[in-house]
Amino acid sequence: MLRKRCNQFFQRQYMLVATAAISLTIAITARPAKSAVVALSDDNSIVAFDPDKSDNPANNGLIFWTVDDVNQLFQNQFWYRIGSQGRENSLNTLNLIRLEQSQPADKQLSVAYAGTGFEVTLDLTLDGGALGSGSSNLFENIRIKNTGSEQLDFHLFNYTDFDLNENGQQDTIKIGSNKAQQFDTFTWATEVIDPVASYYQVSPFSKILEALEDDAPTTLNNFSGPLTGENSYAFQWDFKLDQEKSFSIKNYKSIKPVPEPTIIPGLIVFGSLMWLWRSRQALRRSTNS
Repeated sequence: MLRKRCNQFFQRQYMLVATAAISLTIAITARPAKSAVVALSDDNSIVAFDPDKSDNPANNGLIFWTVDDVNQLFQNQFWYRIGSQGRENSLNTLNLIRLEQSQPADKQLSVAYAGTGFEVTLDLTLDGGALGSGSSNLFENIRIKNTGSEQLDFHLFNYTDFDLNENGQQDTIKIGSNKAQQFDTFTWATEVIDPVASYYQVSPFSKILEALEDDAPTTLNNFSGPLTGENSYAFQWDFKLDQEKSFSIKNYKSIKPVPEPTIIPGLIVFGSLMWLWRSRQALRRSTNS
């Protein structure tokens, strides 16, 4: 079974290195295809992306997302399979053919991988919030193109493991075909996808990750939760691609603070007073007329 503790130690080291490296990489607009961990930064947020293959599948793809110096993400990565048989593989087992990071402030990243008869492009844009707001957004666009001469039977998996406030044990997840939500006492994470997924699943860590890494084909089981504890979730798309055709997916992830309990009753009371005031005003107008 995969363990998180050791990985979380290395995450902290990545966070320290990435934070220190932001000022050194701010003017770079493109990097060689072979690259180490890449940091994106915007306002109160930093994201780290590892484009290369790691011996530990939990260290691939997005490996942390800090908002106001608090890490909210353990991992986000894509896996794929071609055909109905055989195993899945993560994107970074493919040949990395392009990695470009754009201005302003290194908040955008474009990565391209090539396989046999297909290419995958992943575009990331980080939209941080104001300092101290606890809010941040991440946009992911992924495009799969058939560059071969035969139709592709393609299966894509989007795997996400939030650990809100650096501890996923109190998190609750619920998921559907186009949205996943995860929250604890203080923070709310949402992921919205387009188009809707063929399948989806939330499970205790690390059941989905182990299924994606074994030698058998995976089909998610549509268990939607809610599920509380150390969990992760995934979406799955099944589609066929003709020669030179492409399939694109848009993912929008957001992190926001949970509203204070005193705010919600206050809003209800305010709304009720406004309704009462408007009712009285309407009554007075009708009486005067």
